[in-house]
Amino acid sequence: MLTLGFLIYRANHNLYIEDAKNSVESVLGLTQELIAHEKQLALSIALILSENEALKMGYVKNDRKKLYETLQSEIPKLKKYLQIENLEVQLHTKDAKAYVRSWDFEDYGDDLSTFRKGITLLQQSKKPLVSIELGKRLNIKALCPIFEKNEFVGSLEVIINFDEVAQKLSAKKINFVILMDKALLDIGEWMKELPQIDGYVIVRNNCSVGCVNSFMSVASASIMQQGFARSNGALFGFTPLFDIEAKQVGYIGIWFGESLLKESLLLRASLAPHSAPLHVKTLEPAIESSTPQEVLIR
Repeated sequence: MLTLGFLIYRANHNLYIEDAKNSVESVLGLTQELIAHEKQLALSIALILSENEALKMGYVKNDRKKLYETLQSEIPKLKKYLQIENLEVQLHTKDAKAYVRSWDFEDYGDDLSTFRKGITLLQQSKKPLVSIELGKRLNIKALCPIFEKNEFVGSLEVIINFDEVAQKLSAKKINFVILMDKALLDIGEWMKELPQIDGYVIVRNNCSVGCVNSFMSVASASIMQQGFARSNGALFGFTPLFDIEAKQVGYIGIWFGESLLKESLLLRASLAPHSAPLHVKTLEPAIESSTPQEVLIR
């Protein structure tokens, strides 16, 4: 009887762990779907702004003030229409220097080609693209060339952070973190003061200090590589985070209480505003052309 009871316990335990792993994988998939939606939202905004006539005229006249005022006028409209809270835009010169930043008019002139892979790629291809990229911060960046009468005059960058993703997951009682490889702190120097775990920096999270401490007590490089952990009544999941060159820059981490396993519909329902992931393959370019150009989404 003891042997039979032990075997039944082991079988039930194995089934539970399998279900737990499947649920964690489901939440990770939904998290990636949310991030994909934010990428495409950023790209759509970039494409819209790249056709703004006031911005084009600001470039032609080399008028930074006009460009800044145009951004200050357009960004609130986009936030209201799209119901988003965080949106920043940066304009670049045609030789990849910072031209106008929506959050700081006085800060400009930096040569971005030395550390921004996305801008370098845009300079080469003159095609829109979107990815998770490290600049001064690690976030979602959509880049689009600006053309005036078929002449490349510069480019713009729409920046969206992970707040929308974090809020949607929080509403479902799911905690969320973005972990960046510590080796990248040479670029994002200001992030050196953020919490670090075994070679990684927590650059975004959606929970309290106590919650983060609980996460830090479990997370390690080996656990992140395994992709799954169970500790103190919570389930943890990790999936690699890649940049525009398909190079791993860190991990996406999620965790939630085991009690949510009873609410299986919660974990299997899409958290995104669409019932299926969006996949943009081709979009019309910002220049007059009858041939669609490829848009890079990474």
